[in-house]
Amino acid sequence: MILGFDIGNTSTVMGLYRDESPRPDETFRFDTDKRTSTSKLAGEIRRLLGPREGGNISEINGFSYSSVVPEINSVYDEAARLLFNLEAMGISHLSNLAITLRYKDLSQLGVDRIVNAESAFREYGAPCIIVDIGTAATFCVLLEGGIFDGGLIAPGINTTIKALSQYASNLPPVTFEKPDRLVAQDTVNAIKSGFFYGWISLVSGIITLIEKQYDMQFKIIFTGGLSALVAEHLDREVMVDRDLTMKGIKYIYDLNRL
Repeated sequence: MILGFDIGNTSTVMGLYRDESPRPDETFRFDTDKRTSTSKLAGEIRRLLGPREGGNISEINGFSYSSVVPEINSVYDEAARLLFNLEAMGISHLSNLAITLRYKDLSQLGVDRIVNAESAFREYGAPCIIVDIGTAATFCVLLEGGIFDGGLIAPGINTTIKALSQYASNLPPVTFEKPDRLVAQDTVNAIKSGFFYGWISLVSGIITLIEKQYDMQFKIIFTGGLSALVAEHLDREVMVDRDLTMKGIKYIYDLNRL
């Protein structure tokens, strides 16, 4: 069995892979603690795994992670040694990949974007645009042959909702959802409408601009917490894959473990 971790700024997803499938059999989500310790992380992993049906945690023979929080990477390395006597495989731009990275400074390219692009290429082929809506919203362009050609980064939906509430005293935080009316007649729904239709327009507009720049139509692949809600209201076909990152971790692990 293999453990894979998608370490994000807000939350971390742990996946348990029991076979050769890139999709984890089980996933567990917990808050990302940027000040965590090895003992605390190890305790959290033990708690989440607990007694396993169909396999004991002592049977775990692989440990890999994709992290955008580099200050805690060493804690995961140490936890892998402490719990399983394993060397963790931290994914980076130096990992063996099926795709080719075209980026000016590869050390600045987010590992999550690399993992998503690898997964999208393996699962759906290219050319495609990968939209990941999390703490940040990223748009990545993958050209024919698996060439990662860069992309865009915008603040995430919940990040901007919290920021507006924090800096505007009279504007409360809201849930990202479709309001009853586009033109609202109360403050809460006015905020909801601004965020909802603003983000639908932002995502749709960026995709349109990318396709105009390349003078071609792309497959569109969405992932991330709010991806399904946004994709549902776009006026074009979109594939939503909530497991895209976790599948990418397994694909890259398999390519690098030999």
